[in-house]
This record gives sequence, structure tokens and C-alpha cells, in this order.
Amino acid sequence: MNKLKELQVVELDILREFTRVAKREELTWFAMFGTLLGAVRHKGFIPWDDDIDIALPRLEYDRLRLSQNWFNEPYFLQTPQNDPAAAPHFIRLRRSDTTVLSNFPNGFTRGGHMGAYIDILPLDDMPSGDAARRVQETALKVQIQMYASTALDECEGSEISDNKEAFCYGAGGISGQYDFIAERYERFCSKYSNQLYYSIPVVMGEHGSRVYDKIWFSKSVEMDFEDLKVPVPVGYKEVLIASYPGGLYEPDAKERKPKHIDHSIVDMGRSYKEYVRPYTDMLCDIKNKKVYIFGAGDSLQIWMERYSNGLNMVCAFDNRKAAWGSVAYGVPVRSPSELSVLMDENSRLIIASIYHREIAKQLEAMNIFDYYFFIDGLRYTKS
Repeated sequence: MNKLKELQVVELDILREFTRVAKREELTWFAMFGTLLGAVRHKGFIPWDDDIDIALPRLEYDRLRLSQNWFNEPYFLQTPQNDPAAAPHFIRLRRSDTTVLSNFPNGFTRGGHMGAYIDILPLDDMPSGDAARRVQETALKVQIQMYASTALDECEGSEISDNKEAFCYGAGGISGQYDFIAERYERFCSKYSNQLYYSIPVVMGEHGSRVYDKIWFSKSVEMDFEDLKVPVPVGYKEVLIASYPGGLYEPDAKERKPKHIDHSIVDMGRSYKEYVRPYTDMLCDIKNKKVYIFGAGDSLQIWMERYSNGLNMVCAFDNRKAAWGSVAYGVPVRSPSELSVLMDENSRLIIASIYHREIAKQLEAMNIFDYYFFIDGLRYTKS
């Protein structure tokens, strides 16, 4: 089974769990965008599609958003309010025993929950397309402000890097105010009521500024989606035409490829926590260990100033031959060829370099897999 098919199988499982809960709670919901098109055209996934989109009227969406306890592990209902590290724009139902890592690490936040997911979108009342565009434009600004605010909460003061500081304050980030901004975001997007149209301004691009006649969603009909029955708007033809005004034709063969999977780490057999741990747990249980740093440049200096106090610093490793035998920021620098001799089960190896991805590959080629990363901009605490 290829990676896309494995992801689709897990996404279908998540949709099945959502369907079970939605039936129990009598939620009104609809397949949307590519999922709706897939149900109509293929009775399941568009063969090259790698996500699932569903939508709920705002009142139903908010009832779901405030009911995280409806789902049990491995399912996690991620909302803009309950997972600030991700600062999500809308609800996602995720599975904790899987991995979909996009844009990680980025030096701003720890990323939050990064399991496989389905997108759950709010259908907000809207008076017109012009109003939808205005709401979307402001919603996008608030989304960035939410992300900048949680980034400040994760790392500020003496630990914040210059580029992170510039981004966070430039985007209007406010330390300690994420919860307030996230709730304000929901209120703003749902500011209209009793209108003739729906819109989904929480999403980026053209989909976020489209408007849909509410009569198209006045009731639902069931359609096959793989081995499930899913509700689609009674006016599904009109919804698809409004969603894809350029036409519903199938793209050329070379364009039939997933939107996300090629730019992400996708692993349906491991929890995202296993991938994230080396980036977040650098100082966990480090107190009595022998500490080795791979990298003898500026990142080593930052690491020593922030974290070395009270630790058993042994040496640093560097790929530059000219640095071998020297002392950098108070620690001796040695050749990476000495790693296998020096390290044991009581060691902690930390990569502190802008070339951390390349160094990780180098270590694994040496059969060394127990290492951690220092990313300037993330907060690390000893435990």
C-alpha cells in the first residue's frame, strides 16, 4: 500500500468516528469541496486527493467545538482554543497514533497535535460576496496574530531569537492573550446571522470568499463515500459550481497529485510524538548525563549561555577539521569520528547547528539514532 492510500485509509477511519459521534449527537453536517466532488464523481476519494473536508452550520460547529470530550483517544478534536501551539484556523479531528508533519520545525512553536486529520469547517452566515471577502481578509490577519501570540508564549525574553521577535511583534502578537484573541476570532467570523448566504471565511484562498445560497443546505441527501454514507447538500450541484467556478473537469494527468503529502512527513505507523520528541525534549532528564553538542558555531554559544549551567559538559563535535583540538565557548572541540567511542547510555547528544538536518543524516549513517535538536526560538525546560 502506497503512502497516499495509507493516509486515505486513516482519514476514512477518522471520518467514520466523526460520523458515529455526529449521529449520536444529532449534528447537521455536509461533505464539502473535494470530498463532495469525490462523493459525486467517484463515490469516494478523488484518487489523488489526500484530505477530507466537511462543514457544519455555525451553531452546530460551535456545539462541536465546545465538546472535545465527545472523542476519546486516539482521536483528538483540535480547535483554535484547545491547542494554541498549532494555532489552527478551524477544527480538525486528528488521530494521535499517526503523523502528518508540515512546516516543522519552524522555530516559532512546538506545533501542537500533528496526527492525521480531517478538516471540519464552519458555514457562517454572510450577506454578500463583498462581505465574505472583507471577513476573510480580517480573519486571516487574526489567524496570524493568534500564531504570533502563542509563539511569544512559548519563548520570549532573553531566549527569543531576532527573527522570531520581528515576526511576532510585526504580526501583532500579544503575550498571554492567545485565549482572548482565539475567542474574538470565532465571534468575528460568526458576526452575521439570519442572512441569505453561507461562506467559509476561516479558509485561505478563493474558497474562503465564496458564498453559497443557504437554500442549497436546507436539507441533505446521502451519498456513498467509500464504505460510508455521507450527507451532502440537497443543492450539491450548485454548491460544486459555486466552489469551482472554473469548471469541474478532471485535471491533466500530470496535475493529478496530492496537495499536501509531498510537502509533509507522513507516517501512519508512528505517532507524531516520536518525531517531535527530539525537537522538544532536549533537556528532559539531562541533569546527570554527559552532554555532547554537535556544532561549534554561534548556536553552541547560545546553547552554552542559556543551558549549560550545572550540567556535565564534555565536548563539542564539528565537521570542520580546523576546529578539532580547539576550545569553543569553554568546551573542547573534537572530530565526529570519536562519537562512537565517547558516547554511552548515560550520554546526551544535542545538535546545535543551522545544518541540523544534514547532521542528523550524518549521525544515522554512523548508526547513531539517539540525538536531540536545539532550535533557537523554542522554549526548553529541565525536568
